[in-house]
Amino acid sequence: MSTAIYFGGDGTRLLAKNQDIPYAGVYIFTNKRGVAKSALVQPPNQPAKWISRYGSLTVSQVGKEMPNCGFNEAGLVVEQTTLWQSTYSNDEELPAIGELQWIQMLLDTCATVKEAELAASLVRIVEPMSRLHYMIADRTGDCAIFEFIDGTMRVYKSDSLPFPIMANTPYSEAIRDLEDVDECWRGKYSDYEYNSMERFVEGAAYLTGGFPAFENDRLKFMLETLQAVRRKDTAFSLIYDLQQMQLHFTSSLYPELKAFRLSEVDFSVHATTMALNLQQPAGNSGDICYVCYDAKLNYTVANAFFRDPALTSAFGWNITDEMINFFAAFPDRFPSNGKR
Repeated sequence: MSTAIYFGGDGTRLLAKNQDIPYAGVYIFTNKRGVAKSALVQPPNQPAKWISRYGSLTVSQVGKEMPNCGFNEAGLVVEQTTLWQSTYSNDEELPAIGELQWIQMLLDTCATVKEAELAASLVRIVEPMSRLHYMIADRTGDCAIFEFIDGTMRVYKSDSLPFPIMANTPYSEAIRDLEDVDECWRGKYSDYEYNSMERFVEGAAYLTGGFPAFENDRLKFMLETLQAVRRKDTAFSLIYDLQQMQLHFTSSLYPELKAFRLSEVDFSVHATTMALNLQQPAGNSGDICYVCYDAKLNYTVANAFFRDPALTSAFGWNITDEMINFFAAFPDRFPSNGKR
């Protein structure tokens, strides 16, 4: 399920997210500049291809190059939550990409929401494992929600985005119900839909209620907001500070807020790719520690996710060991220095 909420205005650039899923495994990966990439799709789809212009930190439960979300060195954030009503374009003339690699492509190639909107219009999402909508924000203060309804990409921004909140309801329907003074939605929704709207309404109340003036209070306020929209199955929470270029996170094994500073990460083409297990306890010093990335680690991440009994039952997956091996080794096919 999950909830994302953006606080802008008054010099503030903060985006917060609860990842709600009955699965705790999660990693942060570093992603370099100058890497030629292609989408992992089945024939006869033609895969999208691109070269990474920007380095990024991505958060993934599935494996490298398939992020749940991320933050690049230009200051672009791409987040997502489930939206089962999503249906994607069937324009076969457009190159194809999966719903998670779509996030990676935008982080690799875009610095602003405007650039992301153009890039997204040039590809189509195919073979989704899940159906999503996306919140994208940048350092200039722009924020937008991207949805795919009836095969068409809809972008909500500026005046069409009065409340930059994303739960699991189509945005236009969420705004309609939020503006309904009689709250008729409370009597017509299923438990899933009801819970989504409850989180949307609660998030709107925090947006309307104002924002503390001091930076430390702002992070505390963001944590309070995330707590207000938290579910029992919230696996981890993230706060992106687009002004300070920091990614803050908490999880069950990191209950205290930890921070990544993008300025401290080497995104150069010859840098060693790194990973961090967000559900592995910190060392004695309490510091967060990266390990070197390789295909064996990626196999561990992917295998744990796709073999999880709760997720397998919920999604009805039938994934072979051969498929997981291919999936885990896929990022190693990408050459550096922009050469295919």
